Amino acid sequence: MSTPRLVHEIGQVIKNEDWVLTANTLSSWALKLWDFDKPYRHPGMALGTSTQIGISTGVALAHRGTGRLVVDIQPDGDLMFDPGTLWIGAHDNIPMLVVMYNNRAYYNDWEHQIRMATQRGTDEKLAYIGMEIDNPAPDFATIAKGMGCYGEGPITDGDKVAPALKRAIEFIKKENKPALVDTVTQFR
Repeated sequence: MSTPRLVHEIGQVIKNEDWVLTANTLSSWALKLWDFDKPYRHPGMALGTSTQIGISTGVALAHRGTGRLVVDIQPDGDLMFDPGTLWIGAHDNIPMLVVMYNNRAYYNDWEHQIRMATQRGTDEKLAYIGMEIDNPAPDFATIAKGMGCYGEGPITDGDKVAPALKRAIEFIKKENKPALVDTVTQFR
């Protein structure tokens, strides 16, 4: 599914919740499509690779007990660096909706590898080595379950995102722990 479609689907499900979006706005699509009507809706942007899940957990901890739904749109490459943070959320009862932005790549670095190949005159087709998160694709839903969280996916059909998000939110409200929905988006 496309990035704007994913943002739209999330927005439609959370619009009647008192929500907080953590670090990722998906290339500002959330800022364009959602109503940021309260100052706490978005604390700021991500800081770089392997920081978002930690930042998001901290935001969720800060809002724990407020009844707000904390939403982390989590890049797959970023979570590859610290999946154990999901365990912390489950262990310490830190409720958070983790929606995987799974394009199956460390894509920011992949783009850099392509630029460097062009500059050096080497084969751009080799830029995927070490950048592709596929073959095999990590099963983020199973990883989440293994850490004591709710996990569902991977979901490639945009029509199936909203029902999965609703199930995850019900889990969060009942169990007071993180729930992860793995959504696979188009390759950039």
